[in-house]
Amino acid sequence: MPSYSVRRQRIKEFKDICAGASDNIAQQVLEANAWNVQQSINHFFNNRHLYPELKQGNKSKLEKIWKGYADKEDPSIMSENGMIQFFKDCGVNPESHETLAIAWHLQSSEMGLVQKEEFVDGFSKSGCSDKKDIKKQIQQVCRSLSDQTQFKVFYKWVFHHVKEDDKKKTIPTPLAIQLWQIVLDKQKNNMSLLNDWLEFCTSVQDKDMKVISRDVWEQTYDFLRETQNIDNDYDDNGAWPVAIDEFVEYCQEKKK
Repeated sequence: MPSYSVRRQRIKEFKDICAGASDNIAQQVLEANAWNVQQSINHFFNNRHLYPELKQGNKSKLEKIWKGYADKEDPSIMSENGMIQFFKDCGVNPESHETLAIAWHLQSSEMGLVQKEEFVDGFSKSGCSDKKDIKKQIQQVCRSLSDQTQFKVFYKWVFHHVKEDDKKKTIPTPLAIQLWQIVLDKQKNNMSLLNDWLEFCTSVQDKDMKVISRDVWEQTYDFLRETQNIDNDYDDNGAWPVAIDEFVEYCQEKKK
């Protein structure tokens, strides 16, 4: 454990970013994250609901903000133009994974749709009451995805988020390809086989691999992180899904 003076400094650093957190909460979160300040901040912003004693945001103010983004015909959902403006107000690139990060933070139930209840309740639980609070919250959530542990939680959630319904166990391969291009874009420097994987999936999406299962979705991330070179890193005795074994064969055939 760090010395007393170091602990006090880290509590101060944590509280400077995590508005509303008391010394007790700051210490609790820091202890749970081995006194790593950035990791603790990431945890706090993504799990603020675990600390109900924190001050909640003003729902009345959030409902007024919502009206500026709401659809005129159905004010219970965000309009397309409203969503573009919301992303702009939050400093979010509408073509990046950050839009999904917002959906993850709000635990949106439907892809490409933000509902009033999700918006108001989600940002209230995050302690937000105005646009400045919301922007700060969203930007911190996006930054938190630079932590691989947080990113993997987010990545797994994406699969469940885009399914048509809870009973579905797969998603269409074309959709998975689009999502990998968006979600893994900032990871590609650490995934030398990503483009080859996308090329392979595109080549079989109308033949042998029309859908992607949860297992393939999740293990693809691990495989691409762990395997930078087929010849040196791939273990053919590993318990990878058949789709990944077929991808390896595809890569080996290309080299011949």
